[in-house]
Amino acid sequence: MKALFSTLLTPFFLMSQMALAAPHPLTGSSIINKASNSMAFTQLGFSLDSIPENWNYTRSTESTTPVLEIGNNDQTLLSFRLETVTAKTKLETYVRQHLRDYNQYGFEVMGLQSHNKSATPSVIVDLRQKNNSSRSRQVFFHKDDKLIIATCADTQQRFDQTLNTCNRILGTFTWR
Repeated sequence: MKALFSTLLTPFFLMSQMALAAPHPLTGSSIINKASNSMAFTQLGFSLDSIPENWNYTRSTESTTPVLEIGNNDQTLLSFRLETVTAKTKLETYVRQHLRDYNQYGFEVMGLQSHNKSATPSVIVDLRQKNNSSRSRQVFFHKDDKLIIATCADTQQRFDQTLNTCNRILGTFTWR
């Protein structure tokens, strides 16, 4: 009787569990799809804390370099791009070499800060679009042959509020 009972109930049990599963792995309400868990960032070699619960992953761009984008209301507010550089790359020198390129893309460099003595060395570049429609901050992190470029961007009117959130998130950046 016990064997008959388990034979009849096993298919129903399995089907009920399948009803709770996502149609494809890592989709839907999967734990990895919550930006606040920071799990997807480990594929780029770092982790973050203090990502707001209402922020999620936004569109992904077709690129040869890995990119992760997060934000709210389907608007990307913070993106992360991984580039491979030589292990001997000096972070501030690397950033300064590319400063003149910003002008060609319609941006004005508002400031440059180097944080060499912090636990996670970084270089921060503050930018304003020349037509004053948006502002952004790029933070460069370097370790071994990996360079992470974090870009926080929003409209001129909302940038200060977005920057506070981005600073809180990026302040928790740690290499894995």
